[in-house]
Amino acid sequence: MMISTFEGSLFLHHTKNKGDIAATKAIADLTLKGYLILTPFVCEHLPFDFVAYKDDEFYKIQAKYTGDNRVVNKTIWVDKNGTHQKKYKVNDFDFYAVYLPDIDKVVYPSINFNGC
Repeated sequence: MMISTFEGSLFLHHTKNKGDIAATKAIADLTLKGYLILTPFVCEHLPFDFVAYKDDEFYKIQAKYTGDNRVVNKTIWVDKNGTHQKKYKVNDFDFYAVYLPDIDKVVYPSINFNGC
């Protein structure tokens, strides 16, 4: 099987692709740190992307990709009625998993961070 490569700017143009990369990087990082990862099987409309579990504790994680070192405290989506956005609430998730592509690292600020 051959997997074709994409030019970075073409492939990473779409927000969904960036979100998938952030979630994948975070899942790999947390797995290496000993967490078990639970992903939603049916619902894509949760305010978090996945759950990390370790030492009898569950953590709801919202993955973000940031090429400019900024994190927005809202979700944005597009449907037939246009572009929408909704600010996160403090109980929507526990931690961001922010992927920083320039240094290929994931950091985990609390939702109380509120983005910046």
